[in-house]
Amino acid sequence: MDIKIGKIVITKDSIPVTIAEAAVEHLGSVKVAMRMAQEAKKIGVDMIKFQMHIPKEEMVSGLINFWGGSLDEILESYNLTIKDHQLLIDYCKEIDIQYLCTPFCAEAVDVLNELGVEAFKTGSGEMSNFPMMEKLSSTSKPVIISTGMSTEEEVDDLVKFHKNKKTKFMLMNCTSIYPAPYNSINLKLIHSFTEKYDLLVGHSDHTPDIWTGVGAAALGARVIEKHFTLNRSLKGPDYEVSLEPYEFKNMIEGIKKVHAAKGNNLKVILDQEIEVRKWANHSIVAKRKIDKDEVIKRDMITVKRPSRGIEAKYFEDIIGCKIKKTINEDHFINWEDIQK
Repeated sequence: MDIKIGKIVITKDSIPVTIAEAAVEHLGSVKVAMRMAQEAKKIGVDMIKFQMHIPKEEMVSGLINFWGGSLDEILESYNLTIKDHQLLIDYCKEIDIQYLCTPFCAEAVDVLNELGVEAFKTGSGEMSNFPMMEKLSSTSKPVIISTGMSTEEEVDDLVKFHKNKKTKFMLMNCTSIYPAPYNSINLKLIHSFTEKYDLLVGHSDHTPDIWTGVGAAALGARVIEKHFTLNRSLKGPDYEVSLEPYEFKNMIEGIKKVHAAKGNNLKVILDQEIEVRKWANHSIVAKRKIDKDEVIKRDMITVKRPSRGIEAKYFEDIIGCKIKKTINEDHFINWEDIQK
């Protein structure tokens, strides 16, 4: 079930891995892409993800309108070259951040595989692209798969396909709306998919801020992917759902704190709680002086801090018992002081 990508090992118990989705927010500049990798490393991101587009292999020209123009033309304008990707792979190794890339066609899978990538991340639009999934599986490298805009039956088919191929893969909960409203995120699917498919499950987030990313970590996501930009004012294609570095850093801090707070499902008294428990809990005390051989009545006793006598939960149990020695007002009553 564990997935290893470079130095990073993703397990069901590990701190959630963060992916900064650079997408094409670099606007085609490899220098900007490198700076994005540098900033991502600086703020503690585990992986930075780019995209490889080969428009003529991906789509029929001129039919998809996106961000003020034809998508294939936009991608041609802001695309990174194969040489750029090689430079980015080398640079990411140099600064010690994991390079990751999303191919959008089988041909891009071949190119990235030849460049020596250590894993693939697919977009939701490729979920039913089984020829491409076949190509990904044949590389024997891990695949992180987003599941936006799909039915559960389609997820079933995809999981069955990859399990039959013995692909090393994991799923990402995702809502393919940009920006996505909070009531569309469905974070509960993280647990559902984990249980149903016996797989690692992450979350690819398209809200405009950090909160559902942090929430996903609380609900068991093993990977959190979020769009990343150096500056939203550059207004790249995904600027509305992209975090700037300081925001991404805050999200990472929140994810780590939430992970530490998740615990182990066992309710115990922690060592650090013992001293607090001694003064914070209540014991039974005499409300007035109670003479030896008196029978305890409700109006004779009350409960007060600290915890030094009979625990407050036994209040009803000692009513009707006889006192063996005189207990002064506001003194604790102990078990050895009563006769049942």
